[in-house]
Amino acid sequence: MSSATVQQHTIVVLVQNETGTINRLVSMFRRRGFSLACFSAGDCEIPGFSRLTLVVNGDDEALRQCLRQLDKLIDVVEVTDLKPNECVARELALIRVEPKDADREAVYGIVSEFMAKVPKATGTGIIAEIAAELETIERFIEALKPYNVAEVVRTGTIAVKVSD
Repeated sequence: MSSATVQQHTIVVLVQNETGTINRLVSMFRRRGFSLACFSAGDCEIPGFSRLTLVVNGDDEALRQCLRQLDKLIDVVEVTDLKPNECVARELALIRVEPKDADREAVYGIVSEFMAKVPKATGTGIIAEIAAELETIERFIEALKPYNVAEVVRTGTIAVKVSD
């Protein structure tokens, strides 16, 4: 296969928490035509800084160009391209299921099978929470579909490098 094969790449970016930083970063992706599949941002262990996880679709050349462009942004402190074998990547999903009364135990069984949680249950619905790899979340949602999935909310991927 050629290096022009489109793949998903996980990039972690450490940025200074300044007004407009996220806007400049997203604008760079738009201007350059990079395919941004996922974007997550939040405070990190360093006060005044945020860590962003970006999932980018593209070939190796597009990835190299993306990394170079990110490195040029003024508020960017560090850019890391994480390979699947050198990071732990997860996504959080909240799924609201509205099962029939007779199916509630089956829903709890699926939650248990996937090592998920139920942070809230009412007489009409169950909120299931799962933090896992993308494929596991997809299987979890599929398993719950027969029990009336009413809403799905997902965070997008976050990742952290495994220490050497």
